[in-house]
Amino acid sequence: MRSKSSYSSKDIGKLTIKVRLIGGLKSLAGKPEIYLAPRKGALTVSEAILELCRKVSRTDFERALVDPRSKTVGPNVVALVNDKHISVLQGSETLIRGNDVVTLVPVSHGG
Repeated sequence: MRSKSSYSSKDIGKLTIKVRLIGGLKSLAGKPEIYLAPRKGALTVSEAILELCRKVSRTDFERALVDPRSKTVGPNVVALVNDKHISVLQGSETLIRGNDVVTLVPVSHGG
């Protein structure tokens, strides 16, 4: 497998970001995985979340995923990029590129 840096500029358009949806997010989207094709070389996590909401186009999915104030990942969702929590990266400004994997896990609270 080639490293990301060995892809030519014409390959970039073919590279996709895989988004894995877990639990209730998978149910709301109606599928376990969605692929995003960044128009530029990379997307931030925030941009990817908004693009994901456009693709799924369901209000209940967006409500479960997005913080309405910040327009990024909500507080009840754990976001991982290549199996690393975004809080140990650059948070919602973490860049994701073609062939990266984003995993979104809803968090349940009880009392």
